[in-house]
Amino acid sequence: MMRHLALALGLLLASAQTAPAGPWLREKGKGFAAASSSVTAEKDISGSIYLEYGLRETITLGADLFYGIDRTLQQSGSGIVFLRFPLSKPEATHKWAWHIGLGARSLNTVITPAVEAGLSWGRGIKLGERYGWAVIDSSLNIPGSDLETRIKLDGTIGLGFTDHIKGMAQVFLTHQGGEVFAKFAPSLLVIPGKGGTTIQLSAEIPVSGGGDTQFKIGLWREF
Repeated sequence: MMRHLALALGLLLASAQTAPAGPWLREKGKGFAAASSSVTAEKDISGSIYLEYGLRETITLGADLFYGIDRTLQQSGSGIVFLRFPLSKPEATHKWAWHIGLGARSLNTVITPAVEAGLSWGRGIKLGERYGWAVIDSSLNIPGSDLETRIKLDGTIGLGFTDHIKGMAQVFLTHQGGEVFAKFAPSLLVIPGKGGTTIQLSAEIPVSGGGDTQFKIGLWREF
């Protein structure tokens, strides 16, 4: 019984740590990198890079970078370097963590410093014989006076179908400039070979606030 319980717990944690962000901290000396590019039918293009590295068992260093250019050649970008700290015990079922970061945001030629703070919750889940993860990430990003404060709330549910195929569904909520933007993003995660790399095939579909559907391809790598 205890052996089965330990195996289930290990599978839950392994599945949960497949996804970027969330409350799971990286082991000391271990890292994670994710890069993605997106395009719409109207040729709006964007790209992102996300990095995490375990400085200590209780401190993860990270960076979150984004750049986009739309069909009218309007450009936007953001970059945050952050530290994540745990709020729950390592053995807790419900994981909690918070982060704080510094960086900048840009809109065309306007570049302004920005600060960010956020709270994350997550846990392993089991559906039938399949294991997965559930995460809620929140953040408050406050730039200089030239740009608008941004509040984000993202929800993720992932489930492993085989050792090499996982599914993931996400909801992205953003409040900025007095408007709320919502997107639904289903993803297929393909893990070839021995599992060190994950290929993400995804679409981000607007639910409210306007915009066009984005088609995304991403690459995740643990090191």
